[in-house]
Amino acid sequence: MSNPDIEIVPIDPLNRDQVDGWIALQRAVVEHDLPGEPLPSPALSRLRLLLWPASLDVERYVAVADGEIVGALALVMSTQDNQHLMQPELEVHPGHRRRGIGTALLEFTERRTAERGRDTILASAVDSLPDGPQFDHAGQHFAKARGYKVVDQEIHRRNDLTLVGDDELARLYADAWQKAAGYELVQWIGDCPDEVVDGYASLCERMYTDPPQGEELDIRPAEYDAARIRDIEWTLKERAQTEFVTAVRHVESGELAGMSGVVVYPGEELHAWQDDTIVEEKHRGHRLGTILKIANQRLMRRYRPQIRYIHTWNAEVNDHMIRINEAMGYRALCRDLDVQKKLA
Repeated sequence: MSNPDIEIVPIDPLNRDQVDGWIALQRAVVEHDLPGEPLPSPALSRLRLLLWPASLDVERYVAVADGEIVGALALVMSTQDNQHLMQPELEVHPGHRRRGIGTALLEFTERRTAERGRDTILASAVDSLPDGPQFDHAGQHFAKARGYKVVDQEIHRRNDLTLVGDDELARLYADAWQKAAGYELVQWIGDCPDEVVDGYASLCERMYTDPPQGEELDIRPAEYDAARIRDIEWTLKERAQTEFVTAVRHVESGELAGMSGVVVYPGEELHAWQDDTIVEEKHRGHRLGTILKIANQRLMRRYRPQIRYIHTWNAEVNDHMIRINEAMGYRALCRDLDVQKKLA
């Protein structure tokens, strides 16, 4: 049962002490559970309290015991599709674990999921790789003990750009273009050009169902259009997140054949995060994935040359994208587990 001395309260963005305590907790969790990984951006944390896309609803809480913030919870819900789904981000301060705080937050999550008319909870936990850094596995054990089942898994890879030879990348890029006659690049920072925004929305929509997924993972088709893209772009800009996007267009038909994005967070000078990468099925076999990833990495580095690391995630069975990433210098860091529970 939950500890009755724990109070779970909504985060007030204007309560400076509360927000400072919440950010300090987030950073303590990463330092303990994921040593060596980038700490959460305080600027982005504060901005996320105020801003999220219209396609999402977000509730944020802290757990307080004896006047101290000992846990945190974000409840993320899609409002345009996948309305069966609740995606929680649950954190407990390393110095306050095994005291019922995580249990209280999870019971609260399950109650709110039912109250919001949803029946599926999908969260994540980290798993170490045999040859990688050894991370804390408390999250996956906690989830399993409470009836959450691993339904999918991805390998988190990191590319150290200081170790990537420009000559080798140039060779890979030139070789790929030998297979890509009839295609051209379209690149942007922040706002997708009007003439390709519908095609870009279609590619974003495909990302929900196109990549390999576990059979029991209950992610359903999404609905993207230009309005949703513009709202997401506005949100990212308001939160000072910079997104670099490269697409390839089939010249003859004008269709967008694929795209790849990378996001940089405010105040972050070393790390960037890979967003979606996809090539439409009928345009595969032309090395477009390699072209997209290398061209977009070059675009980002022109504007943010100090960035050293890019992080990406791939399903373990996505051999094609893994080969591209490995050739570019990405190396496996850990495994991320998707854990899911269906409420009765």
